[in-house]
Amino acid sequence: MSVATSKPAAPPVPPSIFSPGLRSASIGATALIALLALEYIAVGAAMPTVAGALDGYGLYNMAFGATVAASVVGMIVGGWWSDKAGPRPVTVTGVLTFAGGLLLAGLAPLMEVFVLGRAVQGLGSGMTTVAVYVVIAQRVPDVRRPAVFSLLAAAWVVPGLAGPLLTGVIVEHLTWRWVFLGVAPVALVALGVFWRALSATRASSDDTRARPATLFWAVVAAVGVGLLNMSGERIEGIELVVGPVILVLVAVASWRLLPPGTLRFGRGLPSVIGVRGAMGGSFLAAEAYLPLMLRDEHAYSPAQAGAVLAASSVAWALGSWVQGRLRESIDRYQVMTLGVVIFIAMMGLLAVSVWLRWPGWVPILVYAVATLGVGLAYPTTTLLTMRLSPAAEMGRNSSALQVGESLTGAVSLAVTGVVFGYFYAAQPHAAFVGALGVSAAVGMLALVSVLRSRPVPDATG
Repeated sequence: MSVATSKPAAPPVPPSIFSPGLRSASIGATALIALLALEYIAVGAAMPTVAGALDGYGLYNMAFGATVAASVVGMIVGGWWSDKAGPRPVTVTGVLTFAGGLLLAGLAPLMEVFVLGRAVQGLGSGMTTVAVYVVIAQRVPDVRRPAVFSLLAAAWVVPGLAGPLLTGVIVEHLTWRWVFLGVAPVALVALGVFWRALSATRASSDDTRARPATLFWAVVAAVGVGLLNMSGERIEGIELVVGPVILVLVAVASWRLLPPGTLRFGRGLPSVIGVRGAMGGSFLAAEAYLPLMLRDEHAYSPAQAGAVLAASSVAWALGSWVQGRLRESIDRYQVMTLGVVIFIAMMGLLAVSVWLRWPGWVPILVYAVATLGVGLAYPTTTLLTMRLSPAAEMGRNSSALQVGESLTGAVSLAVTGVVFGYFYAAQPHAAFVGALGVSAAVGMLALVSVLRSRPVPDATG
């Protein structure tokens, strides 16, 4: 007579992301992402003062481009390292590197040193961001991840609303240096909050070999992204030749760094990553020109023009909150599709509203609804990436999600910059319509990707 054996019961799912077993992961991840977001947003408000104080207007663009470029390398290294050694050493190294970059920038006597500090920040933030997602994948049950992702969205909203104002007060009443020096110790406190979750993480792959080719293509992508972010809006002379060459190199690097099939909309994970990249590139390009359009075409003050960014931040958080409250039985592919459809429809309407010169409040409202769609789709791409990733590739695929977004964003900004610069001197209105039209076209790629995001069912299953 055989004795029936039963599988051990799965551990109970904590009732809340603030339960003792999840509190460190959810609060610690939110604190770290909020600090990265605050520094990303605040530096824009402080940069004019920094450039004036260090006589560094010639390196103004480099202060942004160096951060973006270094973050790509950090994401690639962080993803590989998280798989091989677990996310704890990656997070610690990333946070310490980020804090070191803050100190270097805050104490910089020259603009060249400041730019170096910004590059170090980017390297640290790239590693930290990827490692945080790996911690969530390992420590937070699948049914609780949407709620954590809605928290991470809020971690961007608060800095987006308060960051520029806080930076202005610090710059005006203290010194621009405290915008950087003041954040460094807080980053260490956030790491302490995250420590309990980090201590319970593990390596997921026995393959400890670093692939030199991967690091090489990461550097190629980083240099290409940096050059694209440094280029001006007017493309002429040798730039007409060099620009396309850089774009080709970035495309080749993307092909080597992203999961196979991403650039051709492969079924499943490659297209989920494609959704994230297309939406990210589209809204980054739009945000670069919407405040300027409101100022030039509708005579909005800087504060009034900034309302488009504030409204989009709130709408994004609302969309993310909604997806975090959905029932477990909801098909997440349908949620992502709904977000993409809302986003694409609104981005097309946004370009039309600018073309037809509708009142300034219309593009603000339309763009807010568009980012509501982003709030629905963005965290869903992260959730689906985790579901579609083997444990041994969680870090690598989390890295690919971030890298794809960064590379698409850099290319989108470069292309919209060319279109805008070509028209702006003679036909400013056409320049805005063209830039937002390019943004909407990039967003359309998300529709192609989302239609191919659901994996083909296993024929053997």
